[in-house]
Formats: sequence, C-alpha cells, structure tokens
Amino acid sequence: MNEEEILISFFTENKRMPTYEEMKGLFGVASKNTVAFRVNKLLENGFLIKKGSKIALAQSGSVVRLGTVQAGFPTTADEDVVSELLSLDDFLIERKSSTYMLEVVGESMKDAGIIEGDLVLVERGKTPRRGDIVLALVDNEYTLKYLETEKGKPVLVPANKLFKKIYPNPNKLKIEAVLKAVIRKYR
Repeated sequence: MNEEEILISFFTENKRMPTYEEMKGLFGVASKNTVAFRVNKLLENGFLIKKGSKIALAQSGSVVRLGTVQAGFPTTADEDVVSELLSLDDFLIERKSSTYMLEVVGESMKDAGIIEGDLVLVERGKTPRRGDIVLALVDNEYTLKYLETEKGKPVLVPANKLFKKIYPNPNKLKIEAVLKAVIRKYR
C-alpha cells in the first residue's frame, strides 16, 4: 500500500488522522522529520489539506468540529473547545445503501423548518413512528409530511396551516422512507 492508501485505511478504521508518531509506524520510518517531509509532499499534491494546525484528507467528506456555539446568550470564545474530524457521512448516514437525497419543492413543511430548495436525507427500511417526518406515496404521488394517527388510522400532517391533512386509504399508503436530515446551503 502507498501512503495515501495507508492514511485512508487508518482514517476509515479510526475516524481520525494518525499522529506523526503513528505515521512513523504506518510508513515504516524511524524519524518524525521523514514523516513531516512526506506529509508536506501529500499537502503539495492536494491529497491532504491543512486546517489550522490539523491535517485532513482532502476528499474524506470530513470537516473539523471545533466545539459548540450558543444560539441564545453569548459565551466566552474559549469554552467547550473540541477539535476533531467529523465525517458528515458517518454523522448523518447509518445505512448508505438505503439512504438518498431529494430536493424539496413546495411550502407544506415550512413550519418544521423545511423550505423549498432544501435537500432532505431520507432512509428506506426504517420503521416509521408516530411523529416522524416521512416520505409517503399517496395516490401515486410522493409527499413529505408528519406521520400521525387519528382513530387508529394513519394521517399525513403538513407543517403549514395553509395545507390540509391527508387521510389516505391505509391500504394504498406506502411509507417510502423516514427523514434523517435537512440540508440547506446559504451561499
């Protein structure tokens, strides 16, 4: 295996980049200077990227998680500082072969924070529960709604007062997938 394959394998198994000390063993070298030289070559050719004092795989799908941020009252900047690589795939996707994305069209789920243009990540094969947002097939059309029950029968509930609940025939309702995440790009 070459150094790129070694680093990908280590990252896949450990969910983090190896330390220079670990790279000595992985690369079969005795000196941290040799590791630093090889890391610099991997940075130059674009295989690795530098984020602050950390290195990361350029194509890992990972970003550095630095800590937390208050959505209420501000706190000091140095609280809760964590620095780790976080793979968005690992964070959002449990079963890759059963997960897919769809682009949202329409306004029926806006009060749930899901608006037109958002991408939703849904997972097939997950057992839907009352209160889940589901991708449902009703009368040969797909819709994204809350799954509820009334009088023991399924009801699809929008998150917008301008839209009506859907009372599908239980025999013709098919829950295709359960919502896992909403992705919105601001710029």
